[in-house]
Amino acid sequence: MSDRLPIPARRSRGGKHVAPRTAATPVVPSGPRDDRTAARTDHTPVVTGPTPRTYADTGATVRPSVDTGTAVGVPAGTGTTARVSADTGATRAVLHRAPRARAHILPRGGSMSARVAQGAVVAVLAIGLGGTVTAAASAKGEEQQAALTAEADQATGQAHAAAHARAVDQAVGLADDAIEASTAAQTEGQQAAVDTARLAELQAATDRLEALVDALPEDVRPERERTSRAADRSGTEAPATTDEAAEPTPTATDPATQGTPGTTASPTPAATTEAPVERADVDDASPATIRDAAAEVSALTDEIRTTAEANRTAAAAAQAQADAEAAAAAEAARVAAEQAAQRAAWKQSLLGYANGKIPAAALCGVSWDSAVQLRCDAAEALEQLNAAYVAAFGTNMSISDSYRSYAGQVACRRTKGWLCATPGTSNHGTGVAIDFGGGIESFGTTQYAWMKSNADQFSWTHPSWAERGSSKPEAWHWEYVG
Repeated sequence: MSDRLPIPARRSRGGKHVAPRTAATPVVPSGPRDDRTAARTDHTPVVTGPTPRTYADTGATVRPSVDTGTAVGVPAGTGTTARVSADTGATRAVLHRAPRARAHILPRGGSMSARVAQGAVVAVLAIGLGGTVTAAASAKGEEQQAALTAEADQATGQAHAAAHARAVDQAVGLADDAIEASTAAQTEGQQAAVDTARLAELQAATDRLEALVDALPEDVRPERERTSRAADRSGTEAPATTDEAAEPTPTATDPATQGTPGTTASPTPAATTEAPVERADVDDASPATIRDAAAEVSALTDEIRTTAEANRTAAAAAQAQADAEAAAAAEAARVAAEQAAQRAAWKQSLLGYANGKIPAAALCGVSWDSAVQLRCDAAEALEQLNAAYVAAFGTNMSISDSYRSYAGQVACRRTKGWLCATPGTSNHGTGVAIDFGGGIESFGTTQYAWMKSNADQFSWTHPSWAERGSSKPEAWHWEYVG
């Protein structure tokens, strides 16, 4: 099917009919034309068909004009251009169907300076338009950025507030725990006799911690489920008895309180008041300062508790030592009492026997000499005296005679004469006399001098009648007087 539209027959002005012809198909240039060509055609693009048509009566060639909507007629054989009306339906259809030429911002043609000026104007307009658009976009972006920044600042502020609230809550919790532990440690320290200066230092640090917590703003300070230490202390005081409560406390002007001349009345202890805390210490109340103060209180509390525990341990050890010593003393007293009772019994046990008539079963010996026989209490004392003698001289005591029977006394009297007592009257016959050797038997020896200095401690003595210069000097004779 052809895309050419039929052109209706037209009449000439002379009334003659023209033969019908086929409408020319306009050709539109597909690209920009050369500026020189546009200048030669007076800025008017020409639409050309495949075959120009010539009117029979005029011999003109018709070309439709794109920008004017009119047909340009070219007389045949003249080379001139004539414009004819193309305001017909066929021409409009051709123009409508023809491809439209590319629009140009600047008209083609003209001088170079004009085109440069026109380009500059367009560039300025483009720059101005771009600046306006950019400014509007920038303002809108700034508004959006400001809104985002405000939202971020608000979220950051809320996060900081929540973090600060948590820090305050944790710091106050640490402070309450430290204060509670401090109160208990002070009570322990007072009971364990801890140095009062250290207790006062802990008290001051605790007061400062309480002041820091109380100095926090009320809107950030959490509720504290804790009573004051003053109330705690007042609650732990021992209540007064009925008699004490009924009796009024005497005043300073009460005549009953006036002491007698020469006496001094005991002053009534004043109520203790807590030392005021400097404001400079609490003006910077913050979670950090509260944590630091709580750490200081905790360190002092641990020190007080350690000292109190050491004091309690030392007191317990001292008490145990005292108890042991008391038990030992009691035991020693018991043993001494038993020994005294035993010695008294031993002493009494020989009273029923005549001098020189004591049986061997009623007498006691010593550990280093089996020939020795004495009254049991005398033998016990001699054991103790010999131990001291061995410590001094490194050897046991030498004993030449101890208990002497009645027959032995008779024999002694027969052989030694007056040096031996009358039979039945000698102390040897009662089991309480000893004759020593080994140096003790001579006056002026080291052994004799040692006996004179130490024997009395063990109830052994040198009788006066046996001293040097007496009527019967015997350095060797010693008697038990216990």
